[in-house]
Amino acid sequence: MELLENHWKAPFGIQNRASDETEETTSPVDRHLIIAFRKNRKESQRRFWARFGVTQSRGSRFESGAEIPPPVSILLGLYLTKTITDSDLGRAERVIYSKEAAAFLSPDQ
Repeated sequence: MELLENHWKAPFGIQNRASDETEETTSPVDRHLIIAFRKNRKESQRRFWARFGVTQSRGSRFESGAEIPPPVSILLGLYLTKTITDSDLGRAERVIYSKEAAAFLSPDQ
């Protein structure tokens, strides 16, 4: 996991500050990187975190040091390395909420 952590941070030149501060998080994505990336794009917490299916209040907790769950952390890593884009996330969301997916995932059938 350390290799992925370093890979995610490298393009942005931000060092992991966990060694400088006592943090309770074990997330492979550095919260300082997330904040810097979001602010660099001039996006609100609500808009930024919504693309990952996270509420603004939960995103704020992540940015304050709360542990980011692995699925969100994976999406963040892929997004920050430009492996997936906004359109990829939008397409995935449309598929998840489609009638076909609802019928497939329905426990009544």
